[in-house]
This record gives sequence, C-alpha cells and structure tokens, in this order.
Amino acid sequence: MNILAIDASTKASGIAVFQDKKLIYYTCITAGSTNLFARIDKMIVGIEEIILKYKINYVYIESVYPEDVHNNQSVFDALKYLQGFILHLLNKYNIKHTFLGASEWRSKCGIHTGRGIKREILKAKDIQFVQQQFGIKVNDDIADAICIGCAGLGLSSIIKTEDGFEFS
Repeated sequence: MNILAIDASTKASGIAVFQDKKLIYYTCITAGSTNLFARIDKMIVGIEEIILKYKINYVYIESVYPEDVHNNQSVFDALKYLQGFILHLLNKYNIKHTFLGASEWRSKCGIHTGRGIKREILKAKDIQFVQQQFGIKVNDDIADAICIGCAGLGLSSIIKTEDGFEFS
C-alpha cells in the first residue's frame, strides 16, 4: 500500500510517500506567485503527479485550526481553500484520507507540545526526529510531512530520550 503524507501550505507543501511503512520519497512543492489560486494550482498539479506516479492508496494530511495560524483569517482561509482542492483531487481518484492535527501527529511521534513551546522549537524537533529516525536532513516542511506519515502509519517511537523524543 502506498501512503501519501502532506503538510499542506500554499507556498511550500511538504510531501512524503511511504510504501509498506517504508519512506520511499519526499520533496517540497514550492510556489512563489503572489496570486493565491496560482499557488494552489501549482500545489494541486504537483500532488496529482505524485498520486499518479506512486499509485497512492491513502493520504494523511495535516488539519488546520485558526489558532495554528495565530487566528489570521486570511491565512486560515487560504489553507482551507487548499485543503478543499486537495479533497476534490482525492475524490477524483477515490482515495480515502485522514486529517491529523499538529499536536496529534507530534504526540504520536513523541514530540511534546504545549503552552509556551514556540513554533520554531517544534519545527527543530520535527527535523531532529526525521534525522534520527531516517538519517536524512530535510527542511521543516518535509520533516512535518514525514512526521505526519509516521504518525498516521503508527510508526511511533518506543525509546525515550533526554530531550523528550521516543524512538523505535
């Protein structure tokens, strides 16, 4: 079974593909246009190419909440529009999906969140998780996608380390 994990953003979407619980591909789709719908279109085209190339069977995607974007309504709307287009694409190919909130997938990866922990710290821990689990260096968008996939697939960790991670 081929699984796609997406950390969706209109400017830089992290992508990870797993085959039978093994990470086989990862990338970041970027878009620089000032036009929101041009950026969304670029994301959808890129995601569709991956769906077709890897014959994706299931998708895990990060859910977005207003507090995730500091209650910035225009950013929240843009992310919801992108999610809508992604859902339309998944429907086109009859691909089922699950949304995972950031605190949910981080928790399943042993990355502790909570009040007072800044976004930059969490992003660094996401990158560190991926580096320690897979031995690869990636940006935060790709790290988030890989973590989303790990959480969705139940590839959570077992060994607790001093910095709060639990690794399998």
